Amino acid sequence: MADLKQTGKRVAHGVEAGMHKAGTEVSDATHKAAPGLEALARFGYASKGLVYGMVGMLALSVALGRGGATTDSQGALIRLQDLPGGTILMWLLVLGLIGYALWQMVRAFLDPERQGKEAKGIVKRIGYFLSGLVNLGLALFAARLAMRGSASRNQQSEAQAAGDVLALPGGQLLLGLAGLVLLAVAGNQLYSAAGAKFMKRMKFSGSAGHGEKLKRIGQIGIGARGITLGIIGVFLLVAAWRNKAGMVPGVSEVLTWLNQQPAGNFLLGVLALGTLCYGVWCGVQALYRRIRVEGSAA
Repeated sequence: MADLKQTGKRVAHGVEAGMHKAGTEVSDATHKAAPGLEALARFGYASKGLVYGMVGMLALSVALGRGGATTDSQGALIRLQDLPGGTILMWLLVLGLIGYALWQMVRAFLDPERQGKEAKGIVKRIGYFLSGLVNLGLALFAARLAMRGSASRNQQSEAQAAGDVLALPGGQLLLGLAGLVLLAVAGNQLYSAAGAKFMKRMKFSGSAGHGEKLKRIGQIGIGARGITLGIIGVFLLVAAWRNKAGMVPGVSEVLTWLNQQPAGNFLLGVLALGTLCYGVWCGVQALYRRIRVEGSAA
């Protein structure tokens, strides 16, 4: 019996030592890669800003009666591909979007911003992980555009994904929970925008007035992002209640739906301007955000 206890202790000690060694190796690797990861993250914010800026500009053009159509991130990439030098721009965006996806994965798994293991922190880190997956998918779409010169945009991808969820056991409940989570994320963004909570991660140089103007852009942009996610969250809840996946919209469909409401041009214009500000704010983060790559692998 004593031998069994001693064996158990040796095994436990070996596992603990192995985990400590693995953690040390991850920390060392992260330390060596930190400058490159930070540069990729900043380039990623700039790339994301360009995409959202295009989404906002196209929607604003519709709201002002200048023609065109509302679109989402994939549609924005298609429009950017059509510009002179579009193929080179696409490859740059591929790099940037991969960089942003990698940064989100670092935030999710290494937790350099110390979100922690409590429920609130875990939810945020899951959000970072999902954001990383979305932007990785967008990078792959941009790569197809760069290689082939064209790519088909799936306008029903959100509805198809919702249909897959509804087909699962308890699918309505799962889709409803997704809607609640999205509403919670939207509420958090609106709260952050109202109180400028995001400013704690920024480091502005120069005059206070300069930082104040950029803060207003951030508040408008993040607030608009929160409204967009909130609308999608409501549609998710309704789709879950009615068991109709086709009701679930993407960003493009939300903008189109908004334009069809009373005073639709005004409402679309407000949200389009906010989306444009969100794109600008992403660019601001590329320059001024505090980016701490190293952290615990918690």
